[in-house]
Amino acid sequence: MKDRTVDRLFLPASRGDAEARRQIAMRLADDPLERALFGPEASTDRLDERLELFRDLMPEYTRVMAGFGIADPSAAFLFDIVVPFTQYLGKRAAAAEGTFLVGIGGGPGVGKTTQSKILAACLPMLARKKQRCLSLSLDDFYLPKAERLRRGHKWRTLPGSHDTDRLCAFVAALDTHEEPMTVPRYDLGRDQPMADETLDRTPDICIFDGAMVGATCPGYDTLARRFDFLIYLDAPIEQLQQWRFGRERRIRRETNGHAGFSEEEMNAFWEEALQPSITQWVMPNADVADLVLQIGPDRNLLGAHRPHATPVPAEVG
Repeated sequence: MKDRTVDRLFLPASRGDAEARRQIAMRLADDPLERALFGPEASTDRLDERLELFRDLMPEYTRVMAGFGIADPSAAFLFDIVVPFTQYLGKRAAAAEGTFLVGIGGGPGVGKTTQSKILAACLPMLARKKQRCLSLSLDDFYLPKAERLRRGHKWRTLPGSHDTDRLCAFVAALDTHEEPMTVPRYDLGRDQPMADETLDRTPDICIFDGAMVGATCPGYDTLARRFDFLIYLDAPIEQLQQWRFGRERRIRRETNGHAGFSEEEMNAFWEEALQPSITQWVMPNADVADLVLQIGPDRNLLGAHRPHATPVPAEVG
């Protein structure tokens, strides 16, 4: 069920209603992401900025979510997750030299690509910043199916199924400011590469998502070492399995069985590739992440913590 509290309180709070502002301030004080990013004392001081940014980002947020087929997106997700990330990452990126590289890792179905695309759309909306932002995925570096099979890889996902030479070259291009810059894109449905995307200029911010993002095995370690900020979306493996199987059932239903893995194929994919990859190459990345978000069954935020850093209050703007 959607949390409509923000929808109900936003307009009166933005008009100065004291009770509405008090309730939103209490919401911020209880927000685990707010505390993890900015510290426990900073929430109320930024209430006006938070409300203003929420208002400014709503049209772009609605547009991006419509692209995912969500016509009535949760305002709470925007207010509780997108806005604080936009504030925090925008400030960090503005102070960085070169491209600020953000990683979003976690298991299948946990919401990595959704968050990446929303943040990439919203970060340039920050007043006075206008940062160029790129969203891409480790999936964009998959080898073509024929090449994977030639190398002995039956499934995607596992180490070796990606073009790690190109991955390393892309990371290097961020720092050499290669212009124009080419970005690979991959069609997961057809399981083949698409035409490269060409950028006139190197992005100010690059948000890179993927299950193995953060892994330090050979070929992937160059990317892992380059991240300026690594986010890990944490969910139990049983929940990941439920989401991934549900995705294939939805694809089969929407295409009348013409696309998507059968239940038997999905079981084989899970047992032979996904589960081993999650256990060995995905879940350990929570230990090296800068920020870990606990994601609930409705992809709601249950908690947030920074494993290796003490939150430092930061004034954004």
